[in-house]
Amino acid sequence: MAKAIKFHSLGSPLSPVQRYAPPAIFFHWLVALLIVIAYAAVITKGYLPKGSAPRALSMTIHEWAGIAVLVVAVPRLLWRLIKGSPGPLPGQGWLVRMGSSLVHLLLYLFIFAQPVLGYLTLNAAGHVLTIPGLDIALPQFIGKDDETRRSIKEIHETLGSAFYWVIGLHALAALWHHYFRRDDTLRRMM
Repeated sequence: MAKAIKFHSLGSPLSPVQRYAPPAIFFHWLVALLIVIAYAAVITKGYLPKGSAPRALSMTIHEWAGIAVLVVAVPRLLWRLIKGSPGPLPGQGWLVRMGSSLVHLLLYLFIFAQPVLGYLTLNAAGHVLTIPGLDIALPQFIGKDDETRRSIKEIHETLGSAFYWVIGLHALAALWHHYFRRDDTLRRMM
């Protein structure tokens, strides 16, 4: 055990210029939590009997977590566009910067596209979402159409499956930076 690898962060204090601003950190982790809830709910739904109340509840949680992702994604993107993000840390080559930019672009596309596609799937199924407790129906953007519903649902599910990989790559890259490169990439978002 004396030769065990020890992992340490640099541990140096980060300046405000190097860190993400508190609102950016808040939006990041809130969107991450909502995405985890949406994925967990839809996975759980697959294990529950069709027509059961727990299955319907699981789907409702999935739908509202998706809507919440979209609602939170708007101020998150506006904050990023207005305030920007910290520049790259010293020692990060162009390949790391390009990879990071590509993954972040894909993540932003995902957090907007998935909720919109899910919502359009519900519209095409003729399902109306109402705000719980207020009985206010959200607007319908397309009418009921089974063929359209199947097409949009297939795209929604395919993107959902593909983004397991993108989200996993994002998380693994943060851990790689923290434990192996021992830089402050992860700490910037904490």
